[in-house]
Amino acid sequence: MASDENTADTTVAIEDDRELARVVEENDAELAELLRLLLTAEDLAGDLTPELREAVHENREPLGELRLAFEREETLTLLTKVGNEADTLVELLDILAVSKDLTDDLVPELLVAVRENRETVERLRGSLEDEQTLILLERLGDNAETLTELLDLLDATHDLATELTPELQEVAQDNRDLIREFRMAVAGFSDVHGEQDVDMYQLGRNAGNMVTTMETLGDPVVTDAVDATVEGFTQEDPKPVGFFGLIGALFDADVRRALGRLVAALRALGQADLGED
Repeated sequence: MASDENTADTTVAIEDDRELARVVEENDAELAELLRLLLTAEDLAGDLTPELREAVHENREPLGELRLAFEREETLTLLTKVGNEADTLVELLDILAVSKDLTDDLVPELLVAVRENRETVERLRGSLEDEQTLILLERLGDNAETLTELLDLLDATHDLATELTPELQEVAQDNRDLIREFRMAVAGFSDVHGEQDVDMYQLGRNAGNMVTTMETLGDPVVTDAVDATVEGFTQEDPKPVGFFGLIGALFDADVRRALGRLVAALRALGQADLGED
């Protein structure tokens, strides 16, 4: 039994050796090239090994520092961030490349522009270095918040004016005749003022006195007195009063009160300055 197994193993080994020999025979050229490359690599390694050992020996400390730097947590964190933001980093590099190309294209033109406008730039520099300009800039900086509020207010006012302009135009269109008449009245007033020497201060005082007089006439006491007087004058067919009736009326309290008011009014009228010498 064991003899049969040994015979079978031997047969398999022979078949494998024949297959290996066949493959080696078919690829003898490639194997020869590989052997040649191995010999060349071995010779190169023999030549480089002393130099590599010397380089490693000379740079042992820098390599140790580099190893420590790479093993530090901050470096690992940085490398992790760079890996996570690789797409963004590539885009930034592309932008930098484009910017460099653009700068290379613009630098000659900028040099020409600066050379042509050197006098203007010098004048501008002198203006900016002037003390008044510096004071203005300082004031603008100190009042930046106020300036911002004013700009916001101007913006809001502009928006309000934009919204109100159509309505104002419509109102002016509807009241065109009234506005024309008012303009004619103002023009007439101006003509009269030009023809006559009018004291505007005295005119204002007179207008104020007229307002005061109108307020006095609007007093309920005055209106009641006027109503009572008008009512007395509008009575139909009043009873005639003779001499003795007049004497008797003087003893009436209402008549005496009315006569007192009339005398007071006459006295005030006499004391008023009506322009008489």
